[in-house]
Amino acid sequence: MTSFPPFPPSHHLPALTCACFRASCREPIPPRRFNMADAAAAPVGTVRCYVGNLSWAVDDETLKAHMETVGTVVSSNVMRKGDGRSKGCAIVEFSTAAEAAKAKAELTDTELEGRKIFVREDKEPAGAFAAGPSKVASGTPGTSLYIGNLAWEVTWQDLKDLFTDKGVVYADVKFGRDGRSRGWGIARFETPE
Repeated sequence: MTSFPPFPPSHHLPALTCACFRASCREPIPPRRFNMADAAAAPVGTVRCYVGNLSWAVDDETLKAHMETVGTVVSSNVMRKGDGRSKGCAIVEFSTAAEAAKAKAELTDTELEGRKIFVREDKEPAGAFAAGPSKVASGTPGTSLYIGNLAWEVTWQDLKDLFTDKGVVYADVKFGRDGRSRGWGIARFETPE
């Protein structure tokens, strides 16, 4: 019988990386530069979308103008590296879930500044990186759990649903550059219990 090594401790987990598929963008995501007051001031009921494969020339205003073709954009934020260069991805906040769904349906594979973008639901809670990846949105210490040997068809939503009664605040299944599941994921919880 084959013996498998134990799960790696949480400090050996891979760093979160930008989801766009450029090699230059596969760097660890540094803590975001905004405070919890900004996250708390976000209008109640807004829905966040992740936009990927952006041209480096796209700024917040260009993206907002493109996304406003499907609904009211509350905010658009192109993610930037420490030196100010674009990471090629962004978070766009819509005023309703219907507008966010419309953006996903109608704006995925549209061209912006010469590149076909994609739009999906944002998996991170607002402000999740405000205090670094080991903190949850409320600012209290949390625990990350590595889950291995997942079936290829398991999605982040399946993982989150599995741990809903345990206080999960984030779940993600990791995919390779070819778009196939790598068979493992991460779940983040509010408390160590």
